[in-house]
Amino acid sequence: MHFKIDDLNAEQRDAVTHTSGPLMILAGAGTGKTRVITYRIGYMLGCGIPGDSIVALSFTNKAAKEMAERTKALVGGRAKKVWLGTFHSFCLNLLRRYPVQAGLTPGFSLAGTADQIDLVRKGLEEKNWGGVYQADKLHAQIGVAKNHLLTPDDVRRGGGRALMNFDLAVLGEVFELYERQLRLNRVIDFDDCIYRTVFLLQQHPDIREAVRRRFRHIMVDEYQDTNQAQLAILEQIASDSHDVCVVGDDDQSIYSWRGAMYEVLERFEKMFPGTKIIKLEQNYRCSNVILGAANTVIKNNAQRKDKTLWSASTDSSPIVLSPCEDETAEANLVAEKCLGLLGSGMNPQDISVLYRANNQAKAIELALREARISYKTYGGQSFFERKEIKDFICYLRLVLKNEDRLALWRVINTPSRGIGIKTLERIEESAKTLGISPYAVISSAEFAGHSSVRGFHELIHQLCTLPLNSGEDFAALGTAILKLTGLEQDVRLRTQDAGSRDRKVANLRSLPQWIATLAADIKAEQGTINIEDLLDSLALDTDFKAEKDKGHSSVSLMSIHAAKGLEFPAVFVIGLEEQMLPHKNSLQDPQAVCEERRLFYVALTRAKRRLFLSYCLDRNSGYQGKQTRMPSRFLAEVPAAAFALNTEDASPVSRQNAEQARKSQTLQRLGALRSSLGQNKSPRF
Repeated sequence: MHFKIDDLNAEQRDAVTHTSGPLMILAGAGTGKTRVITYRIGYMLGCGIPGDSIVALSFTNKAAKEMAERTKALVGGRAKKVWLGTFHSFCLNLLRRYPVQAGLTPGFSLAGTADQIDLVRKGLEEKNWGGVYQADKLHAQIGVAKNHLLTPDDVRRGGGRALMNFDLAVLGEVFELYERQLRLNRVIDFDDCIYRTVFLLQQHPDIREAVRRRFRHIMVDEYQDTNQAQLAILEQIASDSHDVCVVGDDDQSIYSWRGAMYEVLERFEKMFPGTKIIKLEQNYRCSNVILGAANTVIKNNAQRKDKTLWSASTDSSPIVLSPCEDETAEANLVAEKCLGLLGSGMNPQDISVLYRANNQAKAIELALREARISYKTYGGQSFFERKEIKDFICYLRLVLKNEDRLALWRVINTPSRGIGIKTLERIEESAKTLGISPYAVISSAEFAGHSSVRGFHELIHQLCTLPLNSGEDFAALGTAILKLTGLEQDVRLRTQDAGSRDRKVANLRSLPQWIATLAADIKAEQGTINIEDLLDSLALDTDFKAEKDKGHSSVSLMSIHAAKGLEFPAVFVIGLEEQMLPHKNSLQDPQAVCEERRLFYVALTRAKRRLFLSYCLDRNSGYQGKQTRMPSRFLAEVPAAAFALNTEDASPVSRQNAEQARKSQTLQRLGALRSSLGQNKSPRF
């Protein structure tokens, strides 16, 4: 054993050394849960437990990658035998191993989000509903159905009525058409990774028992984010004889819209009687002022596992609360404070501005730009959903797997080659008649006289002849795709704004090295580059933009949801008003308000030393114009002693008087809120 568990605190050591029977680790924010997981894996390996009997699952590629890197740093090469990955990658591996039993075609592909929505759109067109319903909303509802293990027939019969906000007859029809198109294209979607694995394990006891025999030690990180389908996987692969360890914090359950269930910790104890519970409460991130505020706020949620975070930190900086006239004044205040922090020695990457909704970033961006402060925004359109990125990846997919129908249809006329819809319909009709792939059709004699189709086929064939034995080979392939397809030139011709054009070209040029890194990682792990694994990585790896932005010295702007798992020395949380946080859509549902409170708790605990909270007295509400706002009810739950109301900049007498009036108004409003909360736990504003 190359590490010492004496480095851990008493509760962490207890969690690491408990390796027999069900265990629940309640890991509060900043309490070192990743360290506990990696040390626990190392401890089990040191005790002689075979690495290939251990599986550790997380929910994001980023978290899984960090877990794998830290385990490798701790135990070296022995980490290779441990299955460290996401729920989706674990289930996808099982489906790859048992495709026929899962009702899939061997060699199936994984469809990206944009491709999935396109298939829903085609289903709507099939029913002549294209102008009636929105494909992206129906796609989201299909995801909800799959996360609750509902089939199209279940939906048509009224299953999940309480979960859906859609006409179930319509949803069931489109769901069925969507599934038929997935089968036709020999692809599955992200939710299928888990959805189909649940049915695979339920319907094939022999496979279920084989999986159970192999994986005797199971760990799940961020367990509070588990949805019903993921919970069903855990139920299938674990039994009473297993060492099952879940690590989570119900106070940070903020993804109910993705199917996560905050009550999942209670359900675990029922699934596995005799569960040992260990609380990690020593926080290694925040000051006690911040933790005191967070603890007090979250205790207003009744249905939670009780824990109280504390820190050895001696920092006593108060939380700064700033009432602002409107969002412009709020943004200017943030910029002003950022300048002060930077002047005191902080680096831009030490600062983050958090908000409930991405559209709140606009005013902050303008103010930071005017103050000449470098910033990065996170959220909004996914890097992988940008047209030029999807085009490039589809070319790559088609080169690596000629039978990829979705990729072919996207790029056969991108950039435009003059291949019309009638030609595409001829290709599809021939493919159906002959029972072969569309790519095989375009390489046949039937289209030898069609110069554009023939030229496209020759282009793909030329790319297919390049060697693919190393990361460098894949970088060369990526460069060749850019050079031969004309994607970069197409971007230059179609994008008028110079700044946007340069960003798109830079995005394209960065992709070959990204592919090379993916390929090199697979080769380092497996000794060879498995094309199917690489294609899965292309679909599952959504952390590329975050990796690409590493090293930038900029203030971070992001939603609170996006900030989960991150930490910064200084944090601004803006827009703390009723209808913003808690969000207006949650106000009539007590459980939704509790989740909004957990979101506020997550925002508070991102800050290590300095925490700035602000709200607007008036806010522009689009067509409704400016509207008076009330401070968030959650501000009233923060102990008054934690606050320092912002009066630092009250220099001229007029400014000072205005600031004092605002301070008095804030105190009155907070007092009214506290009084209201004392009389009624769910006040209406």
